[in-house]
Amino acid sequence: MDDQASSRAVPTEVVLRRARQSDLKTMCAIERASFPTPWSERLIAGELRQPDATYLVATLDDEVVGFIGLWHVLDDGHICTLAVDPQHRRRGLGELLVLAAMRQALEIGADVVHLEYRVGNEAAARLYDKLGFERVGVRERYYSDTGEDAVLARIDGITTAEGRARLDQAWERWLAERGMTVVAQ
Repeated sequence: MDDQASSRAVPTEVVLRRARQSDLKTMCAIERASFPTPWSERLIAGELRQPDATYLVATLDDEVVGFIGLWHVLDDGHICTLAVDPQHRRRGLGELLVLAAMRQALEIGADVVHLEYRVGNEAAARLYDKLGFERVGVRERYYSDTGEDAVLARIDGITTAEGRARLDQAWERWLAERGMTVVAQ
């Protein structure tokens, strides 16, 4: 590790907030660093304007370091994207963003949250398994860039007392494991 990196203080506060158009360039840079076929700036800009979508960002020291998109599809939530800057991975920020998206799903009255991820994405598989998502199917050759299959996963019952308790427990576990403060704006 270089002296500059080692002299920086590790942030103790992560801010979660709705994404803004002013976040677009940083979101696109994270998108390009995260996916073999990234969404275009135009597409992401359009997503930020969609009334039936919620995009959240995680910031450390006022720097956007990750984002998640949640589509509101009828009575369900659909996590359509999740990306964390490679320099900030392995800190639990992806997990935190998924938990925040699940809370957003609750706010819109969704009892179910769906998502898909690449069959070969073991980090995603571990994360979603940890959070209680159930693998419900496979879409063959879903990803046009590689022909890779997509795992379909879902979590349901999040509006029930038991579902809310599981979500609250996951938040408390995250806070205890990470030792960070989360500020929602």
